[in-house]
Amino acid sequence: MRNKIQHIVLLCLLTGMFTPVFAKETQHVLVFISFSMPKESLKTWIRDANIIHAPVVIRGLVNNSFKETIAAVNALTKEGASGVQIDPTLFERYEIKQVPAVAVVTSPRCVPNLSCREDYDVQYGDASLHYALKQIARQDDPLSPFAEDALYLLKKASHA
Repeated sequence: MRNKIQHIVLLCLLTGMFTPVFAKETQHVLVFISFSMPKESLKTWIRDANIIHAPVVIRGLVNNSFKETIAAVNALTKEGASGVQIDPTLFERYEIKQVPAVAVVTSPRCVPNLSCREDYDVQYGDASLHYALKQIARQDDPLSPFAEDALYLLKKASHA
């Protein structure tokens, strides 16, 4: 199954369908969703993630179908928003057990099982990206500045 997912991800990247996770070196926020969530909620999460350039990650294919997954992504990203990335390994890596979830990480390019240390904070719940980031920022830990930077981008976009 993992090999099949890798081939699908490669195809998606080649066709430009999905956005690679951590495409930007400074990216420290990940948004985890599922197509089982309400459509309006998905649109809001994807829109807000786009504002802060946060990758949106799903665990797998819709009904184990590449065609249905593409249709679902296209239906949500018609307004010029970027797509999503299929990556079940990120769900495991950050111990995501439910969606939506927002993870703020210290080392976005840290490869698991190597010597780099990776800290992360996760917030769950279908409130909003703003709320999740605010909760992480309030923890006043080394990840708070990354959450505060993302909050600044969200606030700036809402005043534009």
